[in-house]
Amino acid sequence: MRKTLKLISILILGLAAGVLWGCGHETHQGQDQTATGTDVGQVLPGFTLEEVDGGQLSLADLRGRAVLLDFWDTWCPPCRKALPHLQELSQEHQDGLQVVGIALGQEGQAKVKSFIAARGFTFPFVYGNVEVFQKFGIQSLPTTMLLDKDGVIVKKWIGGYPKGAYEEEIVKLLGE
Repeated sequence: MRKTLKLISILILGLAAGVLWGCGHETHQGQDQTATGTDVGQVLPGFTLEEVDGGQLSLADLRGRAVLLDFWDTWCPPCRKALPHLQELSQEHQDGLQVVGIALGQEGQAKVKSFIAARGFTFPFVYGNVEVFQKFGIQSLPTTMLLDKDGVIVKKWIGGYPKGAYEEEIVKLLGE
């Protein structure tokens, strides 16, 4: 009797494992294994936002290049300190990296535009808003994300960091 129960248990477990493997195998066959989301290892959801200098910028248009997204605002001291580092990185790695600033703009779009112009930043800036920041899970400023050429989040920094922290990951990603 015990041998029969053992045999039945083994058969049931084997059948269950086969069904689970088969379902999982068929479900994922031919699909992208990377989930969309805002965590490291996920593909960042797309966006199209208004550029500070006019026009629109779409994340999809940046595919094929590494992207450094910086979520910031004019009133944020760590943001103000980090932006010059991002300007330097955008110039030093211009062949393989696109830096983009996404401004919350709590003090208004005119303040964002004059802030950028007064400091001579040349990388693209777009206007975000509370909804955009919520969509991307931004809870603290600055938040900076490094994306690979496929839009996968490689690194995420919350708070201001020295230039070297960003550069180390950028160099690693670009293979420089």
